[in-house]
Amino acid sequence: MHESQASGTSTRHPIVVPSRSDPLLRTMTEPVGGPLGKHTAPGSVSPGFFTVERVLVLMAAVSAIIAVMTKSHCRTSGWTTPDQYSTVCWSVFPNSFGDDKLGSLFPFFSQGSPFEHSVVAGWIAGITATLTQGAGDGALRQLAFFDLNAGLVAVAWIFTVIVVARTAGRRIWDAAIVAASPLLILVAYVSWDFWAAALVSLALYLFARRRTLLAGAVLGVASMAAPYPILIVLALVFLGIRAGRVTKMLEMFAASLIAWLLVLAPVMAINPRAFPDHVKNLWAAAPSESSLYGGYNLVAGRLGWPAMDVSTTNTAAAVLLVLLILGLVALALYTPQRPRVAQLAFVAVAGFVVLSKNAEPWHAVWILPLVALALPRWRPVLLWQGAVIAHFIALMLFRSKVLGDISNQHAIDTPYFLFAALIAGLATCSLIGLTIRDMMNPGHDVVRSGGLEDPQGGDLMGPPTDPQGSLVDGKAALGNSADVNLLKSVGRG
Repeated sequence: MHESQASGTSTRHPIVVPSRSDPLLRTMTEPVGGPLGKHTAPGSVSPGFFTVERVLVLMAAVSAIIAVMTKSHCRTSGWTTPDQYSTVCWSVFPNSFGDDKLGSLFPFFSQGSPFEHSVVAGWIAGITATLTQGAGDGALRQLAFFDLNAGLVAVAWIFTVIVVARTAGRRIWDAAIVAASPLLILVAYVSWDFWAAALVSLALYLFARRRTLLAGAVLGVASMAAPYPILIVLALVFLGIRAGRVTKMLEMFAASLIAWLLVLAPVMAINPRAFPDHVKNLWAAAPSESSLYGGYNLVAGRLGWPAMDVSTTNTAAAVLLVLLILGLVALALYTPQRPRVAQLAFVAVAGFVVLSKNAEPWHAVWILPLVALALPRWRPVLLWQGAVIAHFIALMLFRSKVLGDISNQHAIDTPYFLFAALIAGLATCSLIGLTIRDMMNPGHDVVRSGGLEDPQGGDLMGPPTDPQGSLVDGKAALGNSADVNLLKSVGRG
């Protein structure tokens, strides 16, 4: 297989070949001839039509088609309980269409809309519901609504793969972690959460290209699709302190806040109570079964212990979130070498997924593009995806018993679900641990060991421009000329 840089570039640069450096891929390529030969020059010679980027797009397109096939039972038989759980084809899209009255109410804009998801999801749901008016009524329109939203997610999937590939610098093949993800095949069409992942990926691409204000604006929009991009903005500010780029990062923070307000402004103008009520409902909601707090309540119910009420849950989640932010500050400022942008962003988001009271297995889609940039090691990433897939299937079978009251032949009881959720949580924590190890000892970081300092560093690279920068981290400001040259070469691509 030939390799090259992203298609459409005029200047070629060598790219990293994972089959040479990754132990798992080296083993997996043995049946087809082994790793790419050491005398080849991927990225420096023309691959013809099949550039790396086009191969990645093809991989994502095939995966998206397979993902639709996993929902085939519900597409033909309808999304009914308990079948949609026992056959693991459940999706928020068709259920929200009926439960949230999307056929007649536009989320956040219509009075009395019961929509429980984010503002960006509400925009998408309202527009796609309007576009399906000609599809008929009842089940036919519900199916059209699912198909349209699934198609848009497939486009976002392919877009994310391209963006991740171009953000990865010379490690363009790392985007295959997203393109051929078994996790996405199962959960990409479950909810609107992938839109947040696509927007965050775009923001990191823009940040790597030193378009910092625009990156901040995109993160602001992404924060209206899911709450976790706020942590990425904070992580970038912390890294800006370390690199002596405080002013630039505060400008980015301001851009994100302005974009956030611009997305919210139409809602507040037309239906002022909608967003405050949405926040109140989130605060008053019970923890999900997959969260630490919901899991404890399930155990407490079995053993007769006192359960955590909503107030206690909110307090515990807030305290743990503050501790996570303090941990990000420590990693940003006190590691031996400034962490890469993707590394600190991944730790922030993965930590949030573990600690959130609304944790769900499909929130792993938020992590996937970040882990491809932060920890491109196939073995641990595939093991983590396997654990999350097991958690998702266990949740579906657990709900089929709780909501559908069916026999154990098509469902599982609480202990099995909790075990799967625990394994998935530990798998996520293990990736966080490996990433922190790479921060503390950059010699373990496969990106830096490949000659890349920080492909996503953007305006954080080079000598400090803020007066206090030299006092924050003088060493981080030196020896970065190679980083700047790399960014220039990537930028030309």
